[in-house]
Amino acid sequence: MAILTYLYLTVADRISEIRNDREQDRGDSPVPTAVIIVGLALVAIAVLTWASDLAFDFMNSNPSPGDDLPDPGNVPGGN
Repeated sequence: MAILTYLYLTVADRISEIRNDREQDRGDSPVPTAVIIVGLALVAIAVLTWASDLAFDFMNSNPSPGDDLPDPGNVPGGN
C-alpha cells in the first residue's frame, strides 16, 4: 500500500509542477528584444556604410593605369 501512496503523491506532484509551469514568468516581452534587434541592425548599416566609403576612397586615391605613362606628344622622337 505504501508504494501506491508513493506513486500517487509522485504523480500528483508532477502534475502540479506542470500546471504551475504555465503560470510562471515566460521571460521578457518581445518589445525590448525588437528594439535591441533594430539597434543592432542600425549599427550594422552604419559600419557597412563607413567601410564602403573607406574602400571607395582608397580605390579612388590610387592612380589609374595610364597616369604614369609619358604623354605621347612630349616624348622625344614622338609624333
